[in-house]
This record gives sequence, C-alpha cells and structure tokens, in this order.
Amino acid sequence: MDVFRVYDLNGYLEGLNRLFDVVRIVNPISKKVIYQNGEGETIIHGDDCYEFWEKGKVCDNCISARAFTERKSFTKIEYKGDGVYMVMASPIIFGDDMYILEILKDLTETGIVTGLSGLSLKESTDIIAKLNEKVMKDDLTGAYNRRYINEKLPSDIFYAARSNEKISVIMLDIDYFKEINDIYGHLAGDLVLKEVTSIIKSKIRRNYDWVARYGGDEFLIVLKNSDKKASDMIIKEIQMALRNKVIKFDNYTIGLTLSFGTYIVEPGTKDFDEVLYIVDNNLNMAKEYGKDKVISS
Repeated sequence: MDVFRVYDLNGYLEGLNRLFDVVRIVNPISKKVIYQNGEGETIIHGDDCYEFWEKGKVCDNCISARAFTERKSFTKIEYKGDGVYMVMASPIIFGDDMYILEILKDLTETGIVTGLSGLSLKESTDIIAKLNEKVMKDDLTGAYNRRYINEKLPSDIFYAARSNEKISVIMLDIDYFKEINDIYGHLAGDLVLKEVTSIIKSKIRRNYDWVARYGGDEFLIVLKNSDKKASDMIIKEIQMALRNKVIKFDNYTIGLTLSFGTYIVEPGTKDFDEVLYIVDNNLNMAKEYGKDKVISS
C-alpha cells in the first residue's frame, strides 16, 4: 500500500504548487476534479478530470484509476495541445476519503523526452498516444486488456448509476479452445482469438461499447445503456457471424462455438467485484450445461 494521509491539506498543496506546473486532486471513479491549482479546496467544481487534456474522451491510459485501484503511485507521459507533460498519480487520504493527487510537470522545452526531438508536433503526440493506448491493449488481439477492465468497468458502473441506466456485461469463452491448440497448434489458437475479437468488435458500437480480453480465451464485453433484450441481440449477432465465418489454418477448417455468461447491472445495485463474480459464475454454468449456451441473470 502506497497511500499517504494528508492532515494539513492547504500546506501540502501550497508546497506542491511551488514545484509543479499543475497540481490536481481528482476522484477517478466519478472522473471529477476536486482541486486544481488554487481553484478550490476539497470542493467539486464540476469539471470532468479528462477535460483538461482536451481530447474529448476519457484517457486511454488512466493512471489515476490505476493508482486508486492498486493503492500505489504511477507515472506517464501525456500531451495537451502542443505541450508534453510528465504526470504522476498518487493515492492520498484526506478526512475519511481517498482521492488521487495528480502532479504535472511541463517537459515541452526541457529536452528530457529525447526520443521525440526533431519530430513534428503531430509525430510526437501520435507516438505518446500510441504508447498510452498500448498499455491498455492486448498485443495479440487488439482488444483491451485486464488492466483496462479493472480501471474502466468501475467508472462505467458509477456513471450508469448516476444516469439511472443499465449496463449489460457479457463474459464469453471459446468452446474447446484447448483442443484447438492441441490439435492444430498455438498459431491456430492465436488466429482463432484474433478472428473472434474481430467479430465482436464488428457487432458492438464503436467508441461507446468495448471488449477486453479477460485472460486466455475469455473476453468481457460491456454494452452501455443496454438491457437484456439488447444484450441478447448482440449475442445472437456474434453467434450468427461466427457460424458463417470460415476460419482456415493451413489445410484445415476450424469450426467454433462460444459460451456466454451475462449480467444486467441495475443502477446503483452492484459494485465492480460483485459484477465480475456474477458474470463469471454465469459463464461457468453455461460451460457446465454443455457449452454453446447463454446463461443470464
């Protein structure tokens, strides 16, 4: 645990403001700014924390969410307009609550980021964006990774509760995937994983819903503002696309089926760990009941 308890918040922030270009306190679950460089003290002034970066979306590599989840400090390089910043996020406790302290140092003119020297602004920011995205992506499939699940799903649950919306959470795995690896080899298994990911991505809403590789041959799909009817429809579309897909490896044709566990998160009713437990349990029941099944709750 790397959590620092702050007793004199004013004095603490005053010292940091002398050393860093931007000092912020944020709640990474609600995505709200609590304090930023003298604009207020333990007062929520309504801004979403990611608005600072002027990208119009939640950060791909949100180290504040990671610091909150893992209770330790993280750093990254990020860009804003034509500026390049070093960002450190650390968990702090003030009163009875935990927040994330973000301290930012402008590196634009320092030459510290040596790998970006001589590049245009667009080239530099593209490299930084790709590096931050890579941290959250599975190298093989291009889906998001387990780290992304741990950081994004709690926030999605929070926002759904605040907006009185439902979330459909779907966990799936590939039936007889071990046998595919054993019979055709791991390269065939890799191909299957990539093909399944491609089909899932084609059936969910781009830049709204998301899919992540949970581990091995298991995937997690999150459909925002969606009920059971919408979840069932997406599952049927994935199943139909998979049945119509011809997956060839060397001279072999590989047929696939999937097992699904689904759970509809009602507004304000379940936390992150409980949601994962329920949807994983539903997936296990689908496999126990003969695979190629869908179990919902």
